[in-house]
Amino acid sequence: MQKINQNNFENIIKEMSILDMHFYKIDFSWMKLSWKNFINCKFEKCNLSNVIINDTTLNNVDFIKSKIMWIKFNKIKQILSNFNFFDCNIILCDFKSLKMTNTIFRDSKIFESDFYYTNLEWADFSFCEMQNTIFEKTILKKACFLWSSWFFIDPNKNNLIKAKFSRDNAIELLNSLDIIIE
Repeated sequence: MQKINQNNFENIIKEMSILDMHFYKIDFSWMKLSWKNFINCKFEKCNLSNVIINDTTLNNVDFIKSKIMWIKFNKIKQILSNFNFFDCNIILCDFKSLKMTNTIFRDSKIFESDFYYTNLEWADFSFCEMQNTIFEKTILKKACFLWSSWFFIDPNKNNLIKAKFSRDNAIELLNSLDIIIE
């Protein structure tokens, strides 16, 4: 995998298919990356704020310690896309109606993002903070929320069959009931 930095990424990013690249500490903010195919790529310590990814394929792509803000992931080509997040800041992103089975979000901060109608079966949200993130009509079967916090998931509006929660954070599932626990 070739490591690419801010000084040498511009020619590579012009290509339609980008294969086996490790983008490191690159500011992609406000770039149009539509109609591209990223295959076996890593984005590490990158700024991906306001990136446009319409009709883009993210096949075997990892985002590591990156800032990911205002991205409409629901505009990607879903058919070959699978991607993961490790220790990222995910802010105001739209994952609405995507099929994201087995997706990893581990150790990430997910703020004000939308998972409405998303299939997250077997997804891994362990050690995540999820303030003001929407999970509604979402498939969360066998998803892992161990040691996660600040989530608001209404068990009546989501499929939580066999989802995993640690004892300490499982009480957050009661927030939707508007009850008082003393």
